[in-house]
Amino acid sequence: MTSMAAEQFRDRVAAIIADCRTAAAASPYDWKVCVGAVGAAQAEFEKVSITGTAQDYGAALISRLERLRDGYFDPDGEYTSGRSDIGTVVEKIRKALRLIGQ
Repeated sequence: MTSMAAEQFRDRVAAIIADCRTAAAASPYDWKVCVGAVGAAQAEFEKVSITGTAQDYGAALISRLERLRDGYFDPDGEYTSGRSDIGTVVEKIRKALRLIGQ
């Protein structure tokens, strides 16, 4: 059985990733690299089980995305490797998690 709070937080994260994908597509530099990086974050997001509280779920997701970010490098980028786009996703999720903890 999943926690409703975790499910609700997952919906919030899905919206964050969608917003980041839109921003990545609008990037004037290496937009394909940016979109690919956010897509990689989306793929990791889809792998995380929705269990426990929103805090538990968020911590598991952030941990997984930080590992992705730390090892991510798209060699096709002239100005970016895509790592910062994954970092942006992580920071927005971290901020959303702090807001629900208040």
